[in-house]
This record gives sequence, structure tokens and C-alpha cells, in this order.
Amino acid sequence: MITFFASAMALAMAGCSADGPETAAQYPLERFTLQVGANIYHANIDQEAGTVTVGQIKYGGQVTAVGCYLADGAQISPNPQNFVGDWPERQEFTVTSGGKETVYTVILSAYEGKFPGAQGEIIFFDDFDQADGLDMNSWDYVPKGTAAWQVSMSGSPDQSYVKDGNLVLVVDRKDGVSLTGGVKTQGKIWFQGNFRVDVCARFVDDGPTVGQAIWMMPEPAYQVYQGWPDGGEIDIMEHSYEHDYVQHTLHSHYIDTYTGHNTDHVDLEYSGWDTGYNAGQYNVYSVEVTDDEIVMYCNEVERLRYANMKLENEAELKQWPFSGGYYLILSVGPAGRNEISDDDVPSYMEVDWVRVSRLD
Repeated sequence: MITFFASAMALAMAGCSADGPETAAQYPLERFTLQVGANIYHANIDQEAGTVTVGQIKYGGQVTAVGCYLADGAQISPNPQNFVGDWPERQEFTVTSGGKETVYTVILSAYEGKFPGAQGEIIFFDDFDQADGLDMNSWDYVPKGTAAWQVSMSGSPDQSYVKDGNLVLVVDRKDGVSLTGGVKTQGKIWFQGNFRVDVCARFVDDGPTVGQAIWMMPEPAYQVYQGWPDGGEIDIMEHSYEHDYVQHTLHSHYIDTYTGHNTDHVDLEYSGWDTGYNAGQYNVYSVEVTDDEIVMYCNEVERLRYANMKLENEAELKQWPFSGGYYLILSVGPAGRNEISDDDVPSYMEVDWVRVSRLD
């Protein structure tokens, strides 16, 4: 798993092209760059030795884009884009130009591993015990939006605040207008690779027209497929439709398009229902995301397991978008598309702590 701290989104993949933008290439490979988030690192190319050295990148899994400039008509193999998100410490490439093959070895001289941290290491933790309110280095308030879950978001600390060691997210109505709270780590902290998320939370003064959610969406710069549901949504906990259970759900192009998951009849293969959660008490909702599967838990009891099928036509069916980077959202709001009832406010979700740890 990996955690990124960034202030700007990554640019689109630069790719490889014949000739640089200014002058024609004098060598088969003239320039080579690797990108991590918004930062672009230029390689030092030793044409005689055939080495292409980047000295600043420690973790190959952080590489989000590659750019190279080739001689006119030259081709490079294998395609450097194939290694984005999983860049090795050393990788050979062959540039063919004018019938001649030149081998270059790209070296990350500062390489420490695919992702930072050791197995079991906690790479993000917030117990909301700080006296100065929400940690804005990690979180942002969710603003009002057009999606059903976001139309009543206030984007204000009045509905999302820290009190008595909890993050408190509020569902309220004022002057006939619904106001709800939510926070997200988008653009500040996100996770990729093999990782586990645990969130300890409870629902207070719950009612049938309000709901709560703990979920993850793809960080835009690290999204495997664009758009929803193609990008992949991971709902660690939903409590928005039936109040005698919590639900654990996945969305993707494959799930929502090919399985009927977007109909009123939920496909249990992609949703886990839990009637054994402790109503009114703190429960721990968890997800483990690896290259091979996603497993969700409530209080350490497994409720959903979904495998990476590694389909030959993955590009068409988009069954596994979940290798991208993900940020965390904690939110409360209306139950589905229902209007929030005056009888059901105020209502709260109190989050005691959030922990993210590395699995390998």
C-alpha cells in the first residue's frame, strides 16, 4: 500500500514520441522522464554506457507517467507505459532506429521498494483527539454537489467537526433545508497497492430517512478507468436503505453493466449484508485491497470477497479497476433519494478512529 501527500494532481501520461519538442534527437533516446504526482524527474542519460538514471524516486509504485523522446522513426520496446504504477528498480528497453538496436537500462538509483512501509505498518491514523479541530493536512470538507449523496452537503465545519475524541458528522435541517456533513482525503492522502482500511464508528439518533457511509473513490490522477462506475467504487459500509443491517458494496463497469447490479434487486455476489452489527454502538468496518481480491469485514467477520478475475478482455469489461489509488470519504445524508424528515434530525455518525495499514 502507499500513501501520497500532494498538493496538485498529476498530469496526463506524456508517453514516448519521435523527436523532442525543440530539436531533432541526436541519439536513439534523447530524453527520458518519470513523473510522481505533479513532480517530473529528468533522467541522466549516459549514451556510451546505455544507462538512464533517475536519482530521486524511492518507490516504483508511485510512478504515474513516463515521457521519452526518440530519434525520428525510432521505436522503443517494451512500451514504458506498461510499467506505470509498478516501476522496477532496473528495466531494460530496446530502441530501434535506422535498423540498429540500442539497449538502455533505466535505473532508479534511490529505489527502496515498490511502496513504502513494511507489512502491518500503519501508514495513516487519525483518532480525532486533537484539540485544534479537524486535521486539514489530511481532510477536506465535502462541498455541495449534484450527486444524490452530495446535494445536501454543507461543506462546513458546522456539520463536520471534532468533539470529545470523535469526528462528528451531522444530518440536520434548518429553515426547511437539509444540511449534512462529510469529509474526504482526496488530493491529500490516498492509498494504492496492498492495504487495509479500518474505521471505528457508530450511529447516534438514527432514523429511517437518514444514512451513513464509509467508502473510497479513485484519486483522479491514479484512476485506472475514467468515469463512474468504470473507475471503481469501494463501499466499506453503507447504512442508507434498510436500517436492520449495514451493507458492503462494490461498483465497477463490469459489476454495474454486466451483472444487473444497478437494478433494484441487489446481486449478493457483489454486496455483503450484515445483520449482526451492534446497533447504536461502535463497530469496526474494514476492507483489505490486494492485487488479487477485495475482502470486507464488520467487526472482523468477513462479509464480502471479490476476486480479480484477470480477464483476457479486461480492457473491454473493466472488471478490475481497483489497482488504482483511492481516497477515503466519511459521509452522512439522506437515505437513498429520500427527503430527510424533520423527525429524523439531528442525527449523527461519530467516528472514533481511522487506520490504514500495509498488507505486504
